[in-house]
Amino acid sequence: MQIPILIGMLSTLLSADDLVKADELAAKYEISVRSVYRYVAMLSEGGVPIESCLGRGGGWRILENYKLKATYFTPEEYERLVFSLQSFSLQDDVTRQATQKLKGLYRSHSSATVLKSEQFIVDSGDSAFGDLVGTISDCISQKKLCHIEYHSKDGEDSVRVIEPYCLILKDGAWYVYSFCRLRRGFRYFKVSRIVKLEVGERFSGRQFQADSSVIKTDVLKDKEMCEVILTVENSALSACEEWLGINSVVKMGENYLARATLPFDEILINRILSLGDGVRVEKPQRLRLAVIERCKSIQYNNKDE
Repeated sequence: MQIPILIGMLSTLLSADDLVKADELAAKYEISVRSVYRYVAMLSEGGVPIESCLGRGGGWRILENYKLKATYFTPEEYERLVFSLQSFSLQDDVTRQATQKLKGLYRSHSSATVLKSEQFIVDSGDSAFGDLVGTISDCISQKKLCHIEYHSKDGEDSVRVIEPYCLILKDGAWYVYSFCRLRRGFRYFKVSRIVKLEVGERFSGRQFQADSSVIKTDVLKDKEMCEVILTVENSALSACEEWLGINSVVKMGENYLARATLPFDEILINRILSLGDGVRVEKPQRLRLAVIERCKSIQYNNKDE
């Protein structure tokens, strides 16, 4: 029951006004205290900022600045979560309750597209914090200026002094939403285009409202999207979960079913091939045929002379 319990425990921690104790979670979800610790560790490893308080009267809570609202999930993510829960082999009360809660949130917040907090917006994609992103994050929390040399996508070089307010991850690329003192206004700067950064003095801060939807990326430009359904065996399960996300893969009989909307291109074909014989393309048929043709081509090119 990993998926419904994780969602339920996240909901409990988000709605709690005080510390939540291990025995309370164990009783609520009818699991052992040891399992509670394991699920809390999963949430923490997944990026949920959980604070642990040890000792008598201790427990867990999510940091106040990162309290999430229903806008945590995009409509597509809601659809996949509900799909995962409805396909779960054990349809007990916890699973059904979690499904109904997600459906209710989707109806109430169908226009939600991003998660917002004081410092971060998570829109899509996944990327590791590099040194530059880590430095910017520190500047945001400490309200320190960033002196940057910036190379724009139009090939223009400039030197700016910016007040960083928010880091945004969109389509696998990091952006920093800042007040640019040169242009006297808020701007989005792509972190990978920052040639050099030096930390400056503290600044007082301004009111801001970031909207990541205005950032136009080229990741999906002119690419045809298709709904991909894969049958996944245990040998390819871990790699598939890391690729598509654990919530896009659900248990189906002896194997697993993965579903995602992805751009139809060479990258998709190569990614499926990288999973080896532990995966089968169910839909779309033309993707299955493309993978088969690629396998034939590889076999032909590797024939002995």
